[in-house]
Amino acid sequence: MFDNNINIKTGNTVNDSSYSKPKLKTEQITPFDVIDPTKVTKPSKQDPSNQTGQNLFNYNPDSVFEKFIKILQNSPVLTDGAKKLLLNRQFINANIKSDPILSVLFETLLNDIEMNDAEILNFLKFQQNTYTKFHGEFFDNLRTLIKSNPNNKDFQYVVRNFLRSYDCFASVDETTRSITSALKNIERNIPEILKNSFNEMAEKIISDNSKGIDLNLNVLKNEILPFMGRYISKMNDFGPIRDYVSVLVHNIVRLESASKDSFADSLETLFEYIKYNFDVEENFMESLKASLITAYEASSSLKNDAVDSFVKLLESGVKDSESLVNKGVMNDMTESLLFVQNVHIPLIHMFLPLSYNGMLMFSELWIGKEYEDSPSRKIKQEYTPIYKVFITFDIQNIGYFETTVVLKESSLDLDIYVPSSISRHVDKIKNDLNNLLNKNNIGVSGINIQESVKKRKFSDVFTNLSERKNGVDVTI
Repeated sequence: MFDNNINIKTGNTVNDSSYSKPKLKTEQITPFDVIDPTKVTKPSKQDPSNQTGQNLFNYNPDSVFEKFIKILQNSPVLTDGAKKLLLNRQFINANIKSDPILSVLFETLLNDIEMNDAEILNFLKFQQNTYTKFHGEFFDNLRTLIKSNPNNKDFQYVVRNFLRSYDCFASVDETTRSITSALKNIERNIPEILKNSFNEMAEKIISDNSKGIDLNLNVLKNEILPFMGRYISKMNDFGPIRDYVSVLVHNIVRLESASKDSFADSLETLFEYIKYNFDVEENFMESLKASLITAYEASSSLKNDAVDSFVKLLESGVKDSESLVNKGVMNDMTESLLFVQNVHIPLIHMFLPLSYNGMLMFSELWIGKEYEDSPSRKIKQEYTPIYKVFITFDIQNIGYFETTVVLKESSLDLDIYVPSSISRHVDKIKNDLNNLLNKNNIGVSGINIQESVKKRKFSDVFTNLSERKNGVDVTI
């Protein structure tokens, strides 16, 4: 395994002190003009030293990481909805099978999640290979060059700029859809008197055409954002609309970075740097260019039937179902999926809806990486990596399992929680596990098995998320 942290920064630092802010006379203020910023109520500054509980992150007004982690911790739990969808017969019969559309999609899902051992492994590999866009021979070569030149800060800067540009370039469709969604949410919350003017501008956005980037940016930057800025400033509307505008601004930045000119410039800079600063042959450069094309084409063509069926069922439940219960459950699961698929999340996450030997189950798997804190070592790259895996299983007619696996070098530490239905077999489970691990020459530093009395979330197991901010920067 290897680090796959992506630093994403715009590089556009704005310093308010460098701008003069002229005072506005009362008679000059017209509807939607900018008001005096001194009259705006400002939130009190946070003192990082006084933060307790889950608020242990250093305050950084230029980063959304702290807010992102808090929202992630408070987001709906995917397992809760999936358990109803797969394991709760009462919910299935009363809600899913009574809906003609969801009933068909549900049967398709059941067929697609029926897997054998090899198919389960391929399903997990599919998720591991697609949780970011930075997989394949091309990115493996970049990692090799970085590891071979750990002190070359200039090359790291060039690679970081390219990765940011590539991520935006390969995500134009997703970014455009997110912009369209934000505009719809703004339209729902804006005062009725302004909706016609806003809709006239929003209708100019080309939703399904990546070739319309320049036109979309022109409308967003020169019409919609100034309009919303004047509205928020004049009306002091710091409610949902301001949050949707913040999301809109973030996606405008990504869309601007996704232009072909921006991507071409960052790619040319990367190739030129490698060609003239490293001892590589021309054949290597040609192979590198070809592998980039392969990586880009592969990222847009990968698919998995089980994932597709799962997502289609959720989308239909949110959009088409007339049942409020169905909408609520599907919406919670959709929000969970959106969070776990975010490229900025500091953990690898996989989920497994499964029909195995006639038995249904749902499982989640979280993988994180830490470094042993050794005062005798000063260079981070020399720290011993410690991998932590958090696995949950909810199995039909058996119950809920949790397992925490900690791998340090070649030694495992297991912490297992089992349902009450099999808690009386703890000693047998422990002996069988010891025999299985010894048979495969896996060293074990400790095995703890006990009855599960309380479900844990991933944030209860991975307590170092604030520290990972140093490796996952989402400054916008």
